[in-house]
Amino acid sequence: MARHFDLTAFTYAHRGLWSADGHPENSLAAFEDAINAGLGIEYDVRPSKDGEVMVFHDPTLMRMTGVEAVFEDMTANDLQAVRLAGTDQPVPTLHALLDIWPANLPLLTEMKIDGNTDPAAFARKVGELLTGHLGPAAAMSFSEAAVDALPEAVMRGQLIHPISRTSEAEFDAKLARALARKVDYLAINVADAERAAVSLAGKLPFVVWTVRTIEDVRRIHVLNGAVIFEHLPVPLAT
Repeated sequence: MARHFDLTAFTYAHRGLWSADGHPENSLAAFEDAINAGLGIEYDVRPSKDGEVMVFHDPTLMRMTGVEAVFEDMTANDLQAVRLAGTDQPVPTLHALLDIWPANLPLLTEMKIDGNTDPAAFARKVGELLTGHLGPAAAMSFSEAAVDALPEAVMRGQLIHPISRTSEAEFDAKLARALARKVDYLAINVADAERAAVSLAGKLPFVVWTVRTIEDVRRIHVLNGAVIFEHLPVPLAT
């Protein structure tokens, strides 16, 4: 059964350990490299047309597969037949990820809610799968309805859009609502980490995305936040 854990005790590879000339993002190969490095991962899930929970970031397939299609219009079999970024890696199911993931490393699951996806129904499906995992598991979303629908066994995280895309007032309001709703953690853009740390004053742990410089790793550690990183040498990111 999934268990709660200390968010700040781990470092997380953003969409696995991927690179432009190596394994593609959100692929089983990138996740296996994260396992070998002793890292947690942040990854994205969205539903296929036939309701399978798939690991993929974008609402369309073009950027990662070259296929002109909307993700939610494809069945799980259709999606597993395409390949990521010209490699031999298929679009994984969440089942496939959980099959390889060890019980000692944490999972941060971002639920993508867009198109025709029902936030609560999808969160319940994701939560059911994660609950059956023997290890530390968390899920998060920008959708408050999705976060609130997660089961108690799974740590619930609220993603907050960057202030640069919204406003300070909207950031503060969503943070306050998250505290009132008693979520387990927040997920904050790297540019807003100081504001989050001051506002939270230790009331709630937070994880910061996406960290790409050593200076930002050090800055987040000083703020007692957890790091979601990409394109950094693993020893320096941790």
